[in-house]
Amino acid sequence: MATTPRKIVPIRTPEELAGIAGPAPLGHLTYHNGTLLTAVEVITIFWGAAWGQPAQSVLIPQINQFFDFILSSSLIDLLAEYSVPGQGIGHGRRIGTNTITSSEPGGGSGQVTDAQIQQALQGWIANGTIPPTTSNTLYFVYLPPGVISILGNVQSCRIFCGYHSDINGSVFYGVEPFITCAGCTFGQVLDSLTKVSSHELCEAITDPAGTGWYDNNPPGNEIGDICNSSVQQLGGYTIQLEWSNQANACLLKPATAWQWANQGTPPGVGLGNAVGVLTMMDTNTSPQRPFAFVEGADGNLWVNWWP
Repeated sequence: MATTPRKIVPIRTPEELAGIAGPAPLGHLTYHNGTLLTAVEVITIFWGAAWGQPAQSVLIPQINQFFDFILSSSLIDLLAEYSVPGQGIGHGRRIGTNTITSSEPGGGSGQVTDAQIQQALQGWIANGTIPPTTSNTLYFVYLPPGVISILGNVQSCRIFCGYHSDINGSVFYGVEPFITCAGCTFGQVLDSLTKVSSHELCEAITDPAGTGWYDNNPPGNEIGDICNSSVQQLGGYTIQLEWSNQANACLLKPATAWQWANQGTPPGVGLGNAVGVLTMMDTNTSPQRPFAFVEGADGNLWVNWWP
């Protein structure tokens, strides 16, 4: 497996941590004719004895409830714009959870490689510890505190906060370290885990095997990478916004009329038979110019202005 920048959740830069605004996010995702997860089925795996301790065990139902909510939320509705013929992206569901305390990530060494995680997943599938994989299965492996995740030659909390990958293009998974480092934290531990998990969930749905949707321009950003520092609350959870090609913006739900606008003539609508027309004057320009907002037959808001 080749390690690529688009596989990871990058840590936040010192400028982002300091609240210094960077340039507006730019990107355009292109489809590369590969697999998508159309109705994702998530299985959460909490690996290591520490997940049996009260401080960590309380997080298990909270993370599972997060997936129960997010998999049928507006965030997944947003991903529908990346559907392709024969692969329509819709709501998913969580179909299982496993807490595995009979072994430790990396054998208790304090670090675990991606190869070791792949080996563990294949073993658990083979012996029936976790449900078998299907074309929509997505395993989320949560590591215990104090364990460093290593992907290729980089490690968690130095380069990344989490990542997603695949085994031979058929077993899809995400890896979520127990992140407490400054570049990966977004409030409490649960907030940080739901932020990073939402990033990887959306990327695993739209680019599970590296042949789905990503930006052709270096470094090849996926849907979450473009919006990595954009976070909001959804359903009481800390969620990362995701890139919308349609809106040319980072969103938590499908682009609505007020979230995007186009110049030109609205489809199926003239000013005489518009569903609704609103005009206003921009007094900040010289000379002043009028704007017209028209609800088109496509349900979107169109805007045009005259000098």
